[in-house]
Amino acid sequence: MATYFNAIKTEGTSTNIWVSGPENGQNPGLIICYPISTAESEIEQNGHFYAEEGYTCLSVTSDNLGTDDFVSLAVNTLLNMPEHSGGISTICFGDTTDQAAEFAKKDEVKGVICYGNICSKALEKLRDEKTPCLLHLPENEGKSAQINKSLQKEKHLTAYLYPDCSKNFYEKLSNHFNKAAIMIAHSRDLHLLRTTIGPIYDLVALWELHTRYEFNERDVDATMQTMVAQPYVNHIPTMTGGVGFENLRKFYSNFFINSNPPDTKLIPVSRTIGIDRLVDEMIFSFTHTTEIPWMLPSVKPTGKFVEVPLVAIVNFRGDKLYNEHIYWDQASVLVQIGLLESDGLPVTGSEAAKKLLDPTLPSNELMGKSWTDR
Repeated sequence: MATYFNAIKTEGTSTNIWVSGPENGQNPGLIICYPISTAESEIEQNGHFYAEEGYTCLSVTSDNLGTDDFVSLAVNTLLNMPEHSGGISTICFGDTTDQAAEFAKKDEVKGVICYGNICSKALEKLRDEKTPCLLHLPENEGKSAQINKSLQKEKHLTAYLYPDCSKNFYEKLSNHFNKAAIMIAHSRDLHLLRTTIGPIYDLVALWELHTRYEFNERDVDATMQTMVAQPYVNHIPTMTGGVGFENLRKFYSNFFINSNPPDTKLIPVSRTIGIDRLVDEMIFSFTHTTEIPWMLPSVKPTGKFVEVPLVAIVNFRGDKLYNEHIYWDQASVLVQIGLLESDGLPVTGSEAAKKLLDPTLPSNELMGKSWTDR
C-alpha cells in the first residue's frame, strides 16, 4: 500500500503537525500525540507505519495538547480532511498520556491508546469517561503494577504490563526501545482500532491469494504485489528468505517460487486467525526432483518423497502481507532424503506427518522401553 507523509507549517507556534495515510481512498482517522522532543524521523516512520494499517493520521507535537481548544482543533481538522472517512481514535505517547482523557471526552473519538506512565489524576479522568482505552505500561516504572491491578474490574479500561521495559520502550530511536513488547502492544492496539473504527480486512482471502501466486501460478510479480513496500520472509530452520522488497523479490525469483518441485503440495490441517496474524498448520510434501535452495540449500536432488508438518505465521499490515515466519522439522526432512540416520537419535521421518493427520497412530515410540515399562 503506497503511503504519504506531509508536514503542515505552523510557524511562530509551539505546535507541529504532520499528516499521513494511504495514497488512495478515504480511511478512518488516528490522532497521534508525541512529546515535543520527539524526533521528526520517528514521527515520519510511524506515520507510514499506521498508514499501511489503513489509517489517515494527524501526528502532533505541542505544548498545548491538554487544552480543550487544541483537542477540538485536532479532531475537527481530521474530520474535515478529504482523505478521512468514518471514526477517529487517539494514540498518546509518553508525557502526552496525561492529556488522553481530554480526547476521551469527545464523542467523535471512539478509542484511546496510551504508551508510558500516566498520572493518577489523568487515570481518574479516564475512569469517568466510557471511551474504550488501552494503557501500555512499562513494568519497571512507577506504579504500573498498582495501576494494572486497580483497573481489572473496569470494562472500558484495559492495562497491560510489559516486563523489563522502561518508560521510553516505545521510542524506536531510544536505547530503551523494546521491539518484542511493541509488536505485542501493536496487535492489541489493532484489536481496539479494528473493532471500533475499522477497517476490517479479510486476512484469509489475502493469504490464499498470496499462496496461489506462489505455488499455483508461480508469478513473482503478482506475489510481491500482495506484500507491503518493505516486507520480509524468514524460513526459521535454514534462515533463508529476504528482508526488503528487492532482496525478497530476488529470493522469490531465484530461490523459491520457481525452485519448488512440480508435485509440491500443501495439505491444510488447521488455521488460526487473529486481528493482524494468521497461523496455518499444514503438511508440506514434494518429491525431491529439483534442488530446493530455501529448504535444502546446496543439496542435490535425491528423488526421495518428503512430507513434513509445516507452520506459517503470517503478519499483515492493512490489506497487505508484512512478514512470514515459517517453521518445520529439518531433522525429519533430512531423515527422509537419506542425509541423516535416525537410528539412536530422537528424530522421526514421514511418521510425524502421518500422525498429525491420524492421531490414532501410536505415540511415544521413540521412548522405547522407558515408556512401555512404566
